[in-house]
Amino acid sequence: MKWSAIITTYNSEQVIGRALESLIALPPLEKPSSVVIVDNASKDNTIAIVRASALPVKIIINEQNLGLSKANNIGAALIQEGSLFFLNPDVAVMPGAVSELGKFEKEHPEAALIGPAMVDENGARQSTARTWPGPPVIISRRTPLAKTKWGSTIASDHMNRYNSPDSPIRTQWLVGAAMWLTTKGRRQVGLMSEKYFLYFEDVEWCWRAWQSEMEVWFLPNAEIGHVCQRESASGGTTLHYHLKSMLRFIISHPSVIFNTGPGGDK
Repeated sequence: MKWSAIITTYNSEQVIGRALESLIALPPLEKPSSVVIVDNASKDNTIAIVRASALPVKIIINEQNLGLSKANNIGAALIQEGSLFFLNPDVAVMPGAVSELGKFEKEHPEAALIGPAMVDENGARQSTARTWPGPPVIISRRTPLAKTKWGSTIASDHMNRYNSPDSPIRTQWLVGAAMWLTTKGRRQVGLMSEKYFLYFEDVEWCWRAWQSEMEVWFLPNAEIGHVCQRESASGGTTLHYHLKSMLRFIISHPSVIFNTGPGGDK
């Protein structure tokens, strides 16, 4: 199985070491063919930690923060063949996950994007396979209506509809902290849209996969550790990027206003 890891970093000194160690610890048959680190002008010790790692990596250092999508695509351009595993620097790839992802790709040629289950430090599963984020979902998560029965019902369906199964399920979209792009998916769907600097690039990618007559899958028996930091909830610059990307997505995909879109298992 030939696969490569693409990791974009930005002031990631607190987490990137753990991610690299997890790749080093993988069994021989699961180790990546290559690892590409694309750094978006970090101002901390991220690059020093990467260079000190025992894992052979290709390092690209951008002179400025180019955004997640563009940085990931720069990394992907160095890899000509095999599957690509796009990983956030705050994940840890657990033994067995890569084997399950590779096996699933081989058995499901129409799969473009595959997402593993992600678990926190306590082993609790995070919500990473979700329904399309239409206005009702946004209202249910970001306004006082979140505390109402209507809001909690909408939000729960959005966050949990695809996360409870113990067997693979087609989902509408996947949270981009760990996304496996199949070789056929790369040819037919392409890489991330660089119109999105940060946030919603994963939503748009999955939408485009479904429109390209390919599929997006959640694979619960492949597990990845993830230290989730929901930065957009804390306001500031990240919230600005989140709202800007959300608006761009809704304008580009107006059917989501009516909470409809392609794909997923109903």
